[in-house]
Amino acid sequence: MSIQTRKKNRIGTLKRGLLVKFGYHNVTSLSVVQRHTALNKAIRAYGALSVSRKLNAVYVYNRKTNPSAARVFKADRNWTLKKLHSI
Repeated sequence: MSIQTRKKNRIGTLKRGLLVKFGYHNVTSLSVVQRHTALNKAIRAYGALSVSRKLNAVYVYNRKTNPSAARVFKADRNWTLKKLHSI
């Protein structure tokens, strides 16, 4: 398979404000309870799998440039996946 015909798997662009409208913004300054409250609202609107995929994408984009924020996104992604598996 040549390089030209091979398709690369990419995350794609993110839509701004999908989690912000539920109160999930500036996550490094929010407490765990505030983040989980906002994520619960987002889970009710989008579903746990969709929210965890959004958090994973933000984690991947930030892991090299902003590791402290990436750790928060990863922890929240893992929390949403636990909620998904407990349903």
